[in-house]
Amino acid sequence: MRLSAEIEVLAGPFASQQLAFAHLLDAAERAGLSPDLDHIEVIRPPHGTRLRGYFDAATAADIAEQAGDQALILVLPGALVTGRFDTDARLRRLGRFTGQVTRA
Repeated sequence: MRLSAEIEVLAGPFASQQLAFAHLLDAAERAGLSPDLDHIEVIRPPHGTRLRGYFDAATAADIAEQAGDQALILVLPGALVTGRFDTDARLRRLGRFTGQVTRA
């Protein structure tokens, strides 16, 4: 079942998924957040195919263009984040976009 959802999108110059998660955990700690990483997606370029799993083609293209060659971090519903991640020189917020998530 596909459900409509607001998805926060962040970007950063991370060479791997592990480095993105490590930085995200540091940012979460600074903000007093304790996210469920099972509900956070890291997408390395090229972004197109994986983004279209969450967003319509136009929104996916817009997000990919904003990210350029940076990794994307999607904070999905269920991440249990009640605040916002601090942004810094390596983590920037692209915005919240309406997309879809799969629920069993």
